[in-house]
Amino acid sequence: MNRTGTQSLVLEPTSHHIEIFYFFDPFSADCLALEPIINKLQLEYRGHVTIKKILAPSLQVLTKCQAQSTSDIDNIALAYKAAEIQGRNKARAFIRYVLNRIVPTKNICTIQHMEESARLAGLDVHAFMIDAHSEEVRSLLKRDLMVYREMDVEALPAMIFFSGDIESEGVKVEGVYPYHIYTYIINELIDKEIEKHPLPSIHDYIESYEVVSFHELKTVFEWRTGLLLNELKKLRLQRLVEEFETEDGMYYQVRGGTSVLGR
Repeated sequence: MNRTGTQSLVLEPTSHHIEIFYFFDPFSADCLALEPIINKLQLEYRGHVTIKKILAPSLQVLTKCQAQSTSDIDNIALAYKAAEIQGRNKARAFIRYVLNRIVPTKNICTIQHMEESARLAGLDVHAFMIDAHSEEVRSLLKRDLMVYREMDVEALPAMIFFSGDIESEGVKVEGVYPYHIYTYIINELIDKEIEKHPLPSIHDYIESYEVVSFHELKTVFEWRTGLLLNELKKLRLQRLVEEFETEDGMYYQVRGGTSVLGR
């Protein structure tokens, strides 16, 4: 499909970088399962891809965002758009911090979660709180809805890959697939050999993303289960990371981290 929603299965090479529109639902298990793949793409293909992460403004998503809120200020959809005003990278960090506080412990999002997440993401918290109430943010959410409809997104998560040519056709992938499917599309669209960046150490990855599930580490590093468990045990014995068990499995953070786990 192109930027106006026409689908194509043709992959045309380009010397330009790849732009990816990523539509997600913060409460979807499939979208949460795709997050490690998004992180790995950003790490290994930085400089080659730009990922525009868009909270899908579908009725289902907005309804769930509202259900998690007590007022506009802790509505995740409005808060995410308010964070984007200060930059996409900060908005991505913000939503990660929010999800770290509500997913492992199945909490409902609160104003305290929003403020703490905004601070950790490096946002101007005062400006963020004002923007979350503004009509500008509501207009931005409506604009996202137009893009969502134009690109004919039918299922979440959805990633749409575009080459540098604005007239070229893109590739839409809905659902969750193995990592190599996404890298295949990137390599087919880029007209040059890509030298991927190395991944950080496991400790540095956990430190960067604050709270990390075992599943996420397994997806990103692709180590055998026993080898990964041994590495995590070594980090625990060195008192570098902490391990917490939830009903969804094991989570890890650096020792004395900022999350709600272990409190």
